[in-house]
Amino acid sequence: MIERYEVMSELKKSLESPDLTDRTRLLKIEIYLKVYVLVLVLFGYLFLQFIGVIGYLNLPKKEMVGGLLLFVLINAGYIALLNRGILLLRLYVLVAVTDIVFFTVLIHFLGGANAPVLALLYVLPVPFYSILISPWSGYLVSIGSCLAYAVLCGLEYSGLLPTYGNAPVQLERLSIILFFLFFCFFSIAFYAGYFSDVLRRHQKALADANREIEEQNLTLETRIASRTRQLEQAKVKLEEYSRQLEKAYNEKSSQLEEVQKRLASELSELKLKYDYEKIVGKSSQMQEVFRLMDKVTDFNVPILIEGDSGTGKELVAKAIHYNGPRRDKAFIIQNCSALTDTLLESELFGHVKGAFTGALQDRKGLFEEADHGTLFLDEIGDMSPSMQAKLLRAIQEGEIRPVGGKKVIRVDVRIISATNRDLKQAVQEGGFREDLYYRLNGVAIELSPLRDRKGDILLLAEHFLMEFSEETGIPRRGLSQEAKKLLLSYPWPGNVRELENTIRNASVIAQKEEIEVEDFRYKPELFDEDSRAREAADRSLDQPLEMDVKPLKEMEKEAIERALKACHGKRKDASNLLEVPIRTLYEKMKRYGIR
Repeated sequence: MIERYEVMSELKKSLESPDLTDRTRLLKIEIYLKVYVLVLVLFGYLFLQFIGVIGYLNLPKKEMVGGLLLFVLINAGYIALLNRGILLLRLYVLVAVTDIVFFTVLIHFLGGANAPVLALLYVLPVPFYSILISPWSGYLVSIGSCLAYAVLCGLEYSGLLPTYGNAPVQLERLSIILFFLFFCFFSIAFYAGYFSDVLRRHQKALADANREIEEQNLTLETRIASRTRQLEQAKVKLEEYSRQLEKAYNEKSSQLEEVQKRLASELSELKLKYDYEKIVGKSSQMQEVFRLMDKVTDFNVPILIEGDSGTGKELVAKAIHYNGPRRDKAFIIQNCSALTDTLLESELFGHVKGAFTGALQDRKGLFEEADHGTLFLDEIGDMSPSMQAKLLRAIQEGEIRPVGGKKVIRVDVRIISATNRDLKQAVQEGGFREDLYYRLNGVAIELSPLRDRKGDILLLAEHFLMEFSEETGIPRRGLSQEAKKLLLSYPWPGNVRELENTIRNASVIAQKEEIEVEDFRYKPELFDEDSRAREAADRSLDQPLEMDVKPLKEMEKEAIERALKACHGKRKDASNLLEVPIRTLYEKMKRYGIR
């Protein structure tokens, strides 16, 4: 690129200054040509005289030869100066004066002024000077030539110079000859100079055009080079981005495949998990629940599930959803008692950006997320009257409006609600809207407490023991007769959930193949029942009650060790399993030397 700039700089300098090389070459041609012509004319004249074509003339041959040699030497000096690069105005003048003087002398010796055709020798330098310098230089040479010829004619006519072979020119012919010569010389100078100027202007215009083209080409080449570099850099970046995107795409694709597989597996597990056969219960109350579920599963009717806490209301809701026509859509759960009215409204219906403090962006509500699916509203009886009115409108109209928004959104949601309160009594007392109650109570499913279906207690216990064994890999344990009596004698106010936690804790503590009564020592409520309940349990089992009690310290140590083993050494999980604070667990581990 630097060399390109240097070439352009030299070209610009050469165009701004005269082309000395061309002028030197033309001047050399003029010198060589006139020397050649003079030598040719002189020797041709002598040759014609020798063969008799031209009469004999008494010419000073020595002077002519000496003059010719002098002329050649002088012009050789001029050539030497030109070869050294000297090209000055004085050199032009010297060459022109030399030409005029020598041509005048040559005309005098060859025929004198009476042979005017010889004066055409003056024509030889005229076009060269018109081309070399300007038409004015050609005019000056023409004037000089005419003056020199006129002086020669005057000297010969006056007799100051002798004539060789011819009489002096007649004065009446001199003006005509001079006019003819002057017209001839000036015409040649004019046309030579004119066409030379035209050629120079065209050359200058061409040079300017070439310079502009070269500058534009240089600019274009610079831009092209810059754009090429930018494109190459962009290409490298694009290739790198392409590799990164391809890598990210492959990673995301593999992750998506894993997620799809996991979702398919989880969906399959959910369908299996919430199958009716997995809802444990053989009592008449549960059989009635199963029959009712069979009737309502395939129909888009609202369902109200009533029952005490821990009786499995959420389990029944999931079973209805995953066995119904909406099984492939979302199942959304919301506890209505866990949030304030403002947060609950935002959760259910969504909100727009700026609707309230902290609403930094638009958010979909649970109704919109559960579109074409099922929305399970737990603890519906704890909802405030204002939220009851908003929920009633959403269910009636099948449309919602996000908090702070103006756009109404159509939704198709199946509502399953659950409560541990008596909603009918709440309606009578004015604590729950009657119209909302009838909207939710399309079909009512009542789950009896566990104390009213004693026949399901041992069945559920065996089910929880099997689940614990599958989760932990510990061989499944059974229940001793005494342990069964103990479980049957307890009213289970926490229902199925309380029974599940109790069985899991005992499974961790137990050391034998069967769970004994002492393995329930961390649930003292089991041992506070009256003797009549114990005796009723004895009669139902018709088995003697035997207990092998170990010291409490030893049982606590064994329980902690088994809990840590079941939780793979995770103390937080072990504390949750034993239902004791983590600090208490650390103190007992330190007391018993457990690490």
